[in-house]
Amino acid sequence: MPVRQRLSRILEGADFPALSKQIIDTLSALDDDAHSLQRLANVVLREYSLTLSVVRTANSVHYRRGARAIQSATHAMMMLGARTVRQLAGSLLLFENYARKSPELKELMLLSLLTANHARAAATRLQLQDPEEAHLCGMFRNLGEVLVAGHFPEDYTRIRALMADGAHSESAATRIVLGFPFADLGVEVSRHWGMPDSVVQGIRARATASASLSAAVTSFSHDLTQALYRLDGHTGDGPHAVEAVIEQHGARVKLTREQIGGIVTDAMEETRELFVNPQIATDRLRFRQLTTAARGALGESVTARDDDTPTATGPAGVIALRVRLRQEVEEKVDVASGAGVGEVLLLALEAVMRGGPFDRVLACLFTPDRLRLVARAGLGDGVEALLAQFDFPVSVRGGPIVTLTQQRQAVYLPADRALTTVELRWVQSMGLTQFGVFPLVVLGKIVGCIYCDRMGTAEVPDRATVRYAKSIADLVVDAIGRRRGS
Repeated sequence: MPVRQRLSRILEGADFPALSKQIIDTLSALDDDAHSLQRLANVVLREYSLTLSVVRTANSVHYRRGARAIQSATHAMMMLGARTVRQLAGSLLLFENYARKSPELKELMLLSLLTANHARAAATRLQLQDPEEAHLCGMFRNLGEVLVAGHFPEDYTRIRALMADGAHSESAATRIVLGFPFADLGVEVSRHWGMPDSVVQGIRARATASASLSAAVTSFSHDLTQALYRLDGHTGDGPHAVEAVIEQHGARVKLTREQIGGIVTDAMEETRELFVNPQIATDRLRFRQLTTAARGALGESVTARDDDTPTATGPAGVIALRVRLRQEVEEKVDVASGAGVGEVLLLALEAVMRGGPFDRVLACLFTPDRLRLVARAGLGDGVEALLAQFDFPVSVRGGPIVTLTQQRQAVYLPADRALTTVELRWVQSMGLTQFGVFPLVVLGKIVGCIYCDRMGTAEVPDRATVRYAKSIADLVVDAIGRRRGS
């Protein structure tokens, strides 16, 4: 079956169009303006691993500007810029989509992520201009194999069987089964997604025929991953395999053995959180196996930890997260920070959503003529559709959101009191069981509200959670008031 026919079958698959839309939408968010930032924030905050990656990147030596580490993904995105976040998002959306499908695909995606992290660390040491582009290229280097494994599993099993006896190389096995190499399919799909030319070059790059240094780094990073961590979970040929990679790539990628050890350490540390954090279903034993393999090949130059202590979770972890998120909003409230009201609002929405946590959070403002209350920004699951519904007349027909906003008192229902008949009808029409409204009263005048909710059968938040959400809304009020008074 020719590569174009395989592409057509993939495009017709049940879940692939949704992935394509996510990636294309992410890559098309071109600007650093508030609208693009909100679109990207919704992509980033939807997946824990992507939130983690954006925050960790902003706190890396390459990007970090202040003494204090940041916790807010929105703040991180403002620091990194839309282009860098798009590259990270493109990488992690691919990871999230395929890693959850099967153990074999999860293993492939973890190796792709290690390659991406190798590429970023190598690009940093080689002082390339755009380490995050190197990360994107590394993540998509093995796209063709991932697509075959995910969409044509029987063919993939045949390819692996041909390679297992040692009589067939990957190139030979793929031509026997598919009629073309993995790279051909990867290139077709990357072009369908509108990926940069650097990604296409990276997919096809080889040690002896790389079009650019960036492509050479992609090829080197992929080969380093293969030398250290074979697909079946066993170590490669240790130091000999790594030496072969150094020899093959040394003419273009000029790195010492010690530098490569540092690259592997950085990649392991970047990947480690995905293995040990309980929010992500990943095999912690596998992480220790990878660490052992890296040390066996590169010795003491690899200093990555192999413990499996997760990041703090539970009530203590939530309280610590709230403190850090609130601090970051507080820093932007000051006019001297240079942040506009839109930036403060987006930071505040993230602080409420992640600190609650809540499923959806909206900032609603009265129109200049004060005849309507309209949602201006939002974060959370399905928030695009919700934004379109939050346009209420300021009248008796406005419904409970207008009424509660005009009452000037923060309320979360049914935590604070039972729902009225009107409120009950409204939540039923919205498919909800609970929601909160936190009015924004600036210099004695109501300007809007912060709205939040939890969907499904989620537990109603306790009073401390409601107080936290109100405190963030108060910071928004302070920010608006300072800017109106200045």
